[in-house]
Amino acid sequence: MNNEKKITDNPTSQELLAFLSQKLSYPHRPKHIRFLQTHASYVFIVPPFVYKIKKPVNFGFLDFSTLEKRKFYCQREVQLNRLLCPEIYLGVVPITRNDSGLLSFDGRGNIVEYAVKMRMLSGRFFFKKLLKRKRVDFLDIERIVSRLCQFYQQTESGGEISSWGSIEKIKKNTDENFEQTRADIGLTLDQVSYDSIAYFTNRFYELFPILFEKRVRQGWIKNCHGDLHLEHIYIQPDKICIFDRIEFNERFRYIDVASDIAFLAMDLDYNQRPDFSSFFCRRMAESLNDPDLYKFLDFYKSYRAYVRGKVEGMTAKDPLVKNTQKKEHIERAKRYFQLSLQYAVIGSQPIMLVVMGKVATGKSSLAEHIANRLGWKVFSSDRIRKEIAGIDPFKRTGPLERQKIYSKEMSKKTYQELITRGINELHQNRGVVLDATFGQKEQRKALLEKLKEKDQSYLFIELVADTSTREARLEKREFYPTVSDARLEDLQSLDDLYEEPLELPQEIRLQVSSKEPFESSLKNLFQCLCDRHLEKLSKIEKQ
Repeated sequence: MNNEKKITDNPTSQELLAFLSQKLSYPHRPKHIRFLQTHASYVFIVPPFVYKIKKPVNFGFLDFSTLEKRKFYCQREVQLNRLLCPEIYLGVVPITRNDSGLLSFDGRGNIVEYAVKMRMLSGRFFFKKLLKRKRVDFLDIERIVSRLCQFYQQTESGGEISSWGSIEKIKKNTDENFEQTRADIGLTLDQVSYDSIAYFTNRFYELFPILFEKRVRQGWIKNCHGDLHLEHIYIQPDKICIFDRIEFNERFRYIDVASDIAFLAMDLDYNQRPDFSSFFCRRMAESLNDPDLYKFLDFYKSYRAYVRGKVEGMTAKDPLVKNTQKKEHIERAKRYFQLSLQYAVIGSQPIMLVVMGKVATGKSSLAEHIANRLGWKVFSSDRIRKEIAGIDPFKRTGPLERQKIYSKEMSKKTYQELITRGINELHQNRGVVLDATFGQKEQRKALLEKLKEKDQSYLFIELVADTSTREARLEKREFYPTVSDARLEDLQSLDDLYEEPLELPQEIRLQVSSKEPFESSLKNLFQCLCDRHLEKLSKIEKQ
């Protein structure tokens, strides 16, 4: 006889949350309850346990829409995670409704929901919290490397798993991401960023098919973690627990080891520790004897940051999420999309982008657009010049004042300060944009000497536009003042002073037309940067 309880009468989300928010609902009667939620789960922290309930949602890539599916994936979650965290995952607990309509854990009546029951972990040892408190060192990263290498050596590969390493199947994931975030354009990312990330992703597939085949052939497609970021790592003095493996979709878990590694590396970058990120990647490549790992890092980092941006955006749209929390999720989504774009157009290493060119070629506007989309700071010579002189940035200076602030001595001070601020930003492992004419060879030489002295990466982006376009922009400034003091009558004299940057070789100089609307110019620029980035990766691929 089948003794399994009948499944019926599913509770509403509000009814379920009300039940789980009451202390008397739990057999052990917790002293307090803390509620969290993601795009796919409700989590109730009730010391010394945690109960996780899957939301009845269907996002395409994740389907918890029926009770039977939620039961299956609860059981799958426990099974998968016991490999890396056996002491945490205690089992699956049914929630029942009795004849009176009351809900209870594993009580009499019909099963209406399922929960994964876990042992609560002390908040002190979560990787993200330790990182914020500056309690993580390189030895901790080495311990994570050791634990992951052990896991990758144990976990399955080959057969059906290997088939998920084909470009066709990986592309299904990235195409799905782009399709599911199309509605987010204008909210958490813009059209240019969206197009640029998609361009990089699809060009990577086109350029490196043999490399993907090699990964499959060498057995790097494994039954991985799938969601390897800071919040899923627990670092105790005597052990490391890595939890919350993806259970809801095998195509997100049957992946290249490089994708798993890139996820954690990306999250370290996101949390302002690129030093840990680069150390982690280097040690993983060495320990796994996988030199090809480096060729995939920017591709998978961009993909992983994009996924996180998508998930944060989904959570922000949940009607049960409070407005204050919605704003937080939106801001996090924006930052993840910025990071995804950075990996696509620049890569992982910080770089200085020097936006230069003649007067009224649109330097300041383009520099701001670049910086805003990458989440970087931009330093402008026009602003710094007026700051040094103690003048309001938008004040239109008169002839005598202009003569003073544009003197040779003041220009030298301005460029020295501009270069110093830019170099300091690079020292913080952050990319930066400089906005200045850099019309004198000696100014460019001074910058290059500092950059080479500090062994920093850089690229000059020279903007060009025809004279009529520049004249129209200068005429517009008479009615809509900008930080720049250049006027139409100054155009010829300033052009005469401009020394073409012929000494800058092609590999560090990119010329961009700014005649088109800025959105078009920016899109063209980002695609050029993507192509340069991919060209560098192709050189690594041939080594």
